[in-house]
Amino acid sequence: MADSGHPALLKHRRFIISRVLSIQLVVMIIVAVVTGLTGISLFRETIYDKIYSNTLTVAEFVEDYVNTNTLKEDKHSEKILSDEFIQNYIDNFGTAMNISIYILDNNSECLMCSENSGVSIADVSVQYSIIKDIRNSSERVYDNINATLNPKDTRPAITNGVRFFINEQDGSESEYFLFITSYTNKIENCIRTILFAGGTVIIVFVILFSIFIYRFTMRYYIKPQTILSNAVRRYAQGDYSELLDLEEFNDPFYREKASTINQIISNLKNTGEQQSQFISNVSHELRTPMTIISGYVNGILDGTVPKEKRTEYLYIVSQEMQRLKILVSSMLNLTKYDNGTIQINCELFPINDLVFKTLLMFENRLEKRNITIEGLDCDTVYVYGDNGLIGQVIYNLTENAVKFVNTGGTISVRMEETKDSSIFAIRNTGPGIPKDELSKIFGRFYKSDFSRSQDKTGLGLGLDIIKKILRLHDAQISVSSEENVFTEFLVSFPKKPETND
Repeated sequence: MADSGHPALLKHRRFIISRVLSIQLVVMIIVAVVTGLTGISLFRETIYDKIYSNTLTVAEFVEDYVNTNTLKEDKHSEKILSDEFIQNYIDNFGTAMNISIYILDNNSECLMCSENSGVSIADVSVQYSIIKDIRNSSERVYDNINATLNPKDTRPAITNGVRFFINEQDGSESEYFLFITSYTNKIENCIRTILFAGGTVIIVFVILFSIFIYRFTMRYYIKPQTILSNAVRRYAQGDYSELLDLEEFNDPFYREKASTINQIISNLKNTGEQQSQFISNVSHELRTPMTIISGYVNGILDGTVPKEKRTEYLYIVSQEMQRLKILVSSMLNLTKYDNGTIQINCELFPINDLVFKTLLMFENRLEKRNITIEGLDCDTVYVYGDNGLIGQVIYNLTENAVKFVNTGGTISVRMEETKDSSIFAIRNTGPGIPKDELSKIFGRFYKSDFSRSQDKTGLGLGLDIIKKILRLHDAQISVSSEENVFTEFLVSFPKKPETND
């Protein structure tokens, strides 16, 4: 985690993210430009198609009208092409469609032009090469011949030319050419408007997208990584005073990382506090028996203790030595359990004798508080395991029962065998354990509020040691309690595995 917040790595990630987002932005701009140009091209093609359609419409109408009237009036087609009806038609059509219309014969001479062209027929001319092109391809579109058709009109325009034929009375066929000029200034203005609007949209989009990407990157990538980096650096220096605020992380990935870090730091803080308490308790626990032993031994040596009291005091010294031995042994064994270096020597032995000998060690305390012991008169129960380690389990559970039994109360032991296991249970009357603490009591250094007041010298290691010893034996332990009534610990040892001799 510390590496993930290194400034160089953060800078590299920032560069990668910026590069990826920049590439995305460029791609989006290219797509927008290509789409815009494609749209303009399609728009142009649509205009060209419309011009071509108008040209054919006019040519077909003129062709049909002249063909009809040539046969009906017995006139040459050129005469009919010059009549007033045709002139009115091309004038009205040209005005309505904002186009200029020209009709020429096969000698490139203009016979008629629409009124809106603003030019006389004498001034209209077309190069013969253009006539030839139209003959070869039926129709052609030109972008630069409006000045030839109409020298007075310099507006940008495109011109479409087609040829059509008129049947004469004598059976011959006359060739004519129709040109329609469509002015492109409106088209160009429309295209420029499209380009301007598209460019403006792209610029605004780029600005907004850049702002969004910046804020998004800062909020979801850079900011959480910076917070994690600073926090990890602070924790590495031993400052656990402030946990990470999960509300600052919008991304679930970083929120989960922050939550994990908080759990680790909380555990470290708890461990530190527990270790401090542990050292304090160990110091006190060691000091108490050593003070008692030193005081009584010195009293015996200097004659302060009367001879008739020496045996009694030596017994007390013996008890304190036993207590000191158990304490030191517990701490040494705890280290072995944690390191996985402890060796167990399993054998089949009766647990009854172990329980009876353990209770004898607490005989004085039991008598002083008028505690009743029940359940010792049961059948012999055999347990397969390490005698010394299981003796530690029995001692720790018995010691707890003696500590917390109420004065004048009862301690009950139960030993029995089932098909699959051997069971040892010890119950004491008394205050019991609150339900919300039952799941915590096996934790190392843990002491309930009540046990702190009742057992000021305890280390909170007994049940943790029990749990580790039983795990080595594949045994199970459970606890049940009812406040102000009882507490019972039950241990289930598996039967000795069968072997083929």
